[in-house]
Amino acid sequence: MAAIDQQQPRGASWSGIGNLLIVYLVWGSTYFAVKVAVTGPAAIAPLQLQTWRIWAASALLIALAMFRTKRLPALSVRELVICAVSGILMWVGGNGLATLASRHAASGFVVMAMGVIPIWTTLISSIIERTRPSHGTVAGLALGLLGLVLVVGPPVVLANNASVETGYSLWLAFVLCAAGLTWSLGSLIQKPLFKTISPVWAAGLQTLAAAIVLTGICSASGITLAPPVDLSFSQIAAFLYLVICGSVISLLAYIAVIRLYPPAIASTFAYVNPLVGVLLGWIVLGEEPALISLVGISVILAGVAVIMLTPRRN
Repeated sequence: MAAIDQQQPRGASWSGIGNLLIVYLVWGSTYFAVKVAVTGPAAIAPLQLQTWRIWAASALLIALAMFRTKRLPALSVRELVICAVSGILMWVGGNGLATLASRHAASGFVVMAMGVIPIWTTLISSIIERTRPSHGTVAGLALGLLGLVLVVGPPVVLANNASVETGYSLWLAFVLCAAGLTWSLGSLIQKPLFKTISPVWAAGLQTLAAAIVLTGICSASGITLAPPVDLSFSQIAAFLYLVICGSVISLLAYIAVIRLYPPAIASTFAYVNPLVGVLLGWIVLGEEPALISLVGISVILAGVAVIMLTPRRN
């Protein structure tokens, strides 16, 4: 097989780096926002929060798309199917399964498990395109995964072995494996959409499909979608941040990254997001990371740098 084409398109330099930084910083900070939202005075189930978030994001994205284009998109059945399937894979499968897993595992364990997204993405892309990743890409992926283990490993291992609820080990292994796989697959199959329709319309329809499915899951699970009456200001602020920044701005930035960069680079957010979460917890909550976690941060940055600087070939 030929080496994966990682030619960076013209104009990708500054716009690509800017969008990549948005994905890194915003999605990394959503761990903190979710924690604030679900641990406030009002009881909010993670799946309930996810459903509200995706419905609100869908409404904002579709409104933005209508404002920009002034008309509904003329989509083929194939394009509608790709929108629906990719949205469900990413926001119900990837994000939703990770949220479900968080009920029976420490957040650090979930983050570490989702850190295999870059590897899944590169492998699936290699199979679909019948290509093989370059040696530099493989080395960067390996460094990123090692750094991720060093960053989130200490809290998981040292938390009195309570990282996984008793009796859920195999179930969690399956769910988190499926979460990483479905996010990666959804990210890859959506790429043909951006050649024919507006990225904003694509994102709006993807989140709409995911919101409908999430609503069905909540209904089947007996989870009410009525918001609690005693929501605190911090919970409301966290929810608005998750919708506007975590679901709208960062999703559009992620789509731009997918269009500009190869899968190995686009998926490095899975390595950097926990890094941002650890630093934010340190700065805002005073949760000082272990020394080995700081070493892991350096290793992650080195891995991302290797991937970004790997020579790109036509």
